[in-house]
Amino acid sequence: MADDLSIFSVFDFQDVHKPLEGLLHDILVTQQVQVSNFGNDIPEGVDPSTTDIRNSGHPSEEKWIDDNLENNSNVSAIPQPDQLILEGQNLELSLEESDFIHLQPKKICTESFRVLGNYGKRKERFKEGIFSGQSSKSTATDNKLTTEEIMRMAAERFIHFSNKELDGITSFIHPHGTDLSSLSSEDTRMVDLAHLLLASAEKVGNKQFDAAHKLLVRCEGKVSESGHPAERITYHFSKALRARITMGIGSSVGMIETDQGRDYSGLSSGIDLTHLVLHKEVPFSKVMQFASIQTILENVAAAKKIHLIDLQLRNGIQWTPLLQALSERQTIPVQLLRITALQTTDEDKAETVGKRLHSYAKSLNISFVFKVVIILNMKDLKVELFKIRPGEAVAVYSPIVLRAMIPKPENLQILLRVIQKLGPKIMVVNEVEANHNSPSFVNRFTEALFYFSAWFDALEDCLNRDDVYRMDAERTYFGQGILNIVATEGEDRITRSVNIDVWRVFFQSLRMVEIDISKSSLDQANFVLEQKFSCGKSCTIYKNGKCLIVGWKGTPLHSVSAWKFK
Repeated sequence: MADDLSIFSVFDFQDVHKPLEGLLHDILVTQQVQVSNFGNDIPEGVDPSTTDIRNSGHPSEEKWIDDNLENNSNVSAIPQPDQLILEGQNLELSLEESDFIHLQPKKICTESFRVLGNYGKRKERFKEGIFSGQSSKSTATDNKLTTEEIMRMAAERFIHFSNKELDGITSFIHPHGTDLSSLSSEDTRMVDLAHLLLASAEKVGNKQFDAAHKLLVRCEGKVSESGHPAERITYHFSKALRARITMGIGSSVGMIETDQGRDYSGLSSGIDLTHLVLHKEVPFSKVMQFASIQTILENVAAAKKIHLIDLQLRNGIQWTPLLQALSERQTIPVQLLRITALQTTDEDKAETVGKRLHSYAKSLNISFVFKVVIILNMKDLKVELFKIRPGEAVAVYSPIVLRAMIPKPENLQILLRVIQKLGPKIMVVNEVEANHNSPSFVNRFTEALFYFSAWFDALEDCLNRDDVYRMDAERTYFGQGILNIVATEGEDRITRSVNIDVWRVFFQSLRMVEIDISKSSLDQANFVLEQKFSCGKSCTIYKNGKCLIVGWKGTPLHSVSAWKFK
């Protein structure tokens, strides 16, 4: 048991205590490195490493917040729990080091937010990577700010208003500094809105719920689910903050749902059109899929009989390119392909997917067998359920599944130990590249804000603003995830993503060995970007050690890694 506890402690975070302005400062300094690599537009003659924070003539943040509170003089003090949510606010969402300059505040002004630097440190790694696409569609075409740039500018203003006694000069890269006069009226409004969101979150973090409530009223009056992506991200984070206030004053928000079709076991079977549209129009899923399939093919190249174990079947679309590739294999023809889908629910839906795959395999003259293994309790998972046959080369595919088991890591350990006994040639793992597992609310809020801002930028670029599937994705997959990350604690907090460095420690503790993602796999990922997506230039791919990191305009969003068992 002691060994198990030691393994599980990998997912525990030791938070660094810092005020919000210090953490925002860290993240902006670190992002300087990333932006310089992507060639963002900086006025000629301006050295970003010596750009001062400009005095915009704005009042101190405390006065700015007070003014916003006074503007809500008609808003009463924090209401009773059953009246807390304004009309139209429905809480039952249907969910989902820097090597360069490092500046520290001279004095601590508050004890609120603590870890924006966690997010920024990961972005720095893009300076070492292999990139696919280096231009921002929005900035290249119309000079409008992306949602993440808006959040950065709001962070700069927050720092400027909170603490003017930073050491020396800053390295903030945005040419506007904290002065918004050169921005468009829309961008100015969005930066003000994001600043208001940060101020609201700080009040929530300090449990100043009355002040937070009044600031959130200001936010809620300026946002919608169908406007600018910064409005949309603020809409969902405002809802999550309000839900947290509700719980903070002793009321129950109601059960916050887990991911679509997913429970603590982490095995999902959801099939929906929104997922299909995202797969078709937003590049991340296909990029990870093609890199993963290429990695699997390379590791079963000498096998005549292949057994694939899928930990998240969904609609099974991920296996069509593999079937096609196997049908074209000439040196060692495939005698049999078996796919076993591990599910916790929806056996009938999985069987339907299996029939479609069988039909496609038949059209390619591939001998194909499909099987569903239903597990209601992970403790019941046994090697015998997979019926591995002599001569089969086993490969395991885990597409954004394992993170859902972090709340109950004993399930994760059981699963991986059973997989180890199956003797797979390879296990390919796709995961979210973010730290959403901190016990600190402020850490999670910060990490999630920048992570989802990048995702909303991607949705804005890849789908029409009025696309019903974009709206559904933001309301369900992302709105649900934001709500769970920000508003819940303890066992109710299901969304607990960790980055690849944490996964490496955990996998290695189970005697797993990381395998290099090959150049061919990287080439496949780049190929699908170039051939399939008009917005593909904004999708970034780079190597982090032996794995691939997939992101949007420099922000890491997903990892693709490959593992073998000793």
